[in-house]
Amino acid sequence: MSLQSTACRSTAAPASPAPRQPGSRPHPAHYQAHGRLYRAIVSLPVDMCERDRPLQERWVFFDCPTGDMPHPHIEALLAMAWNISTIGWCDRGLIYGITEASDLIAQGDADDDTALFECEWGGEGTKHVALHDVDFFCTPRVRARLELALLQAHLGKVLEGGAA
Repeated sequence: MSLQSTACRSTAAPASPAPRQPGSRPHPAHYQAHGRLYRAIVSLPVDMCERDRPLQERWVFFDCPTGDMPHPHIEALLAMAWNISTIGWCDRGLIYGITEASDLIAQGDADDDTALFECEWGGEGTKHVALHDVDFFCTPRVRARLELALLQAHLGKVLEGGAA
C-alpha cells in the first residue's frame, strides 16, 4: 500500500500538531512574515478622510524585505495600493511611528500580538485601535493572525465588561 493511499484513507489517524508546553502561547505573527513585519501610522490628507472624521489615522501593517529600509517601502506600497502620490510622506510626518512588530510587542502591555494594537494607556486600562482603522499589507497567514489578535483585544474588553 502506498503512502498516499494510507494517508488518504478515512481510517488514517489525523496528524497531531507539534506539542506545546501547557499554558504557552503561539509565536507572534511577525515570526511568519516574509522579511520583517512593521507597523506604521499614517495621517490621511484631508481629501482622503471620512466626512465626519477630519483628522483620521490609519494603522498600516506591512512586510518589508530584510535589509530594505521601511520608509521608502511603505511610501511605494501605499502609492500603489491607494493610487495616490505618497512621495515625501515620511519626511512630512504623514507616515510616522514606523516600528518593527517585535519591538512593539517587547514594549507593550501584552506579550502577544494584541500589543501591536495598543493606542492608549490610562486609568481605564489599555485601549486598542478600532478595527476599521487598520490596513494589512502582508501575507494571508500573517494577516489572519493579526486580525485574530485585534479581534481578541476588542473582544477581551467586552468580556471584561468594558467598552471595546
